[in-house]
Amino acid sequence: MDHTIDLRAFQDLLGRLENGDVSIRLRLLGEPWTKFSRLILLSESAMIVQDGNDRKTIVNIRNIIEFELDKPVEGIAANTHYVISY
Repeated sequence: MDHTIDLRAFQDLLGRLENGDVSIRLRLLGEPWTKFSRLILLSESAMIVQDGNDRKTIVNIRNIIEFELDKPVEGIAANTHYVISY
């Protein structure tokens, strides 16, 4: 069963994850899944995630096609793949 979330709801979710204790794993267009990372900074079109203590990556939100959380957040289950509908 596919779980989907629209872009606006996904952006709202990202706002709740910023600087929190929930980690997110991403699948970008044409790329394999990333490791679980913490969202440390969010803008309207991009975000910075931190993998561990030192590796930081800038991610264009429009390049994200799927995500997974390590803990449940407001109706989003943990360890479940969600497809973003654009």
